[in-house]
Amino acid sequence: MGTLIQNCNLKKYVFLLLLLFYSTAYSCECSPLSNIFNVYSKSDLVADITIINIHPSTNKNLGEKFYMVDVKYNTIYKGKKVESFYVSGSKVIGKKRYGLNTSCSLGLEKGDRLIIFHSLDKIQLLHYCTPRINEKDQTKFLESKKILESLSHSPIQTNYKNFIVDTKFNSETGKNDLNQFDGIKAKNSFALIEITLNKDGSFKNAEYLKKLDSQYDQEILDFFRASKLLHQDKFKFSEGETFILPIHYIKEKNNKTSITPYFY
Repeated sequence: MGTLIQNCNLKKYVFLLLLLFYSTAYSCECSPLSNIFNVYSKSDLVADITIINIHPSTNKNLGEKFYMVDVKYNTIYKGKKVESFYVSGSKVIGKKRYGLNTSCSLGLEKGDRLIIFHSLDKIQLLHYCTPRINEKDQTKFLESKKILESLSHSPIQTNYKNFIVDTKFNSETGKNDLNQFDGIKAKNSFALIEITLNKDGSFKNAEYLKKLDSQYDQEILDFFRASKLLHQDKFKFSEGETFILPIHYIKEKNNKTSITPYFY
């Protein structure tokens, strides 16, 4: 009987541990972004940074939840420097563990380089849901730097939004209406189009901020002028609102080319 009770208690103990694990491991949800640049206009600081030091929190109360990183700025595209950030996560520094390990934990290492889209708050915090582009994804990282460089020199102050453009995707063929531009030859790796909305989600106007410099620049612009938002009911927008849409020029290893509004 004693052994049976001990086994039952052990099972309860294991169950409680599993329950605690799953409640922390799956409690964090990030809002999906169809394009990471949608957060550009709302971010106070957009920068290419390198982690140069990792250390315990300088605030004893916050030290129970976070560790800290010091950063070097390679390029600032928007905003002012924040020299150090709290990081939501758990890290062994020396022989002691700092912070909490949850599903929002962000594991950063000295030498990591990334582009961050950061919003200022009472404490400057980086966490798993912080929009960022890691240098390890080299193609996307380098392309993003080109786009941000172009934006940082632009006087245009319109927004990036989490809008999805209707390209009339056909699930049976796996193609959309932008496939008519497959095989395009372009000098630039991306274009930027400023779009003005009607209240019904159709496009009142579309103008280039930056062209692909291709033989189809005008046809591409005409395509988007005749387009509209997909799932208008899921977005909040108003008559005359503007947003910026990046168009990426994709060149594959087999030299096939195409254009898309989204990174893959």
